[in-house]
Amino acid sequence: MQVKAAGAPAATIVSMLLESGTLAAHHRRCDALFAAARQAAMAGAATELAARIAALREALLEHFRYEEEHLFPLYEQASGAASTGSLRSQHDDMRGILWLLATASAEDHLARYRADLGELQTIFDAHAADEESRLYPLFERLLVR
Repeated sequence: MQVKAAGAPAATIVSMLLESGTLAAHHRRCDALFAAARQAAMAGAATELAARIAALREALLEHFRYEEEHLFPLYEQASGAASTGSLRSQHDDMRGILWLLATASAEDHLARYRADLGELQTIFDAHAADEESRLYPLFERLLVR
């Protein structure tokens, strides 16, 4: 089976991502950013929290863009089905929460901010686990063909 993505052969993209651990490494980087944001939220450090959330937002949005433009099309082509709808929907849910966090004041609404951050992390954790259990094994199989 030959799978192609815009710009580079799929086997090359998949090989680079899996061999370098890039996919899992980015999930772990996001985990670290969540931990830093949670720590600032628990300390009640509103200014630091806003900065941590901004860094998390940028990392997540970059991650979503990459998956939607490169990984999901590869997966859909290789699996023969448009089976990333639930993952894309989770991205949309997380974008909504990121928007709430970007427009709310951590200083004025700390409890709500903490709750939204917790909800975002819950969705992200489930999302990352789903990707790692569904997408990664398929990509690994593509490499051995």
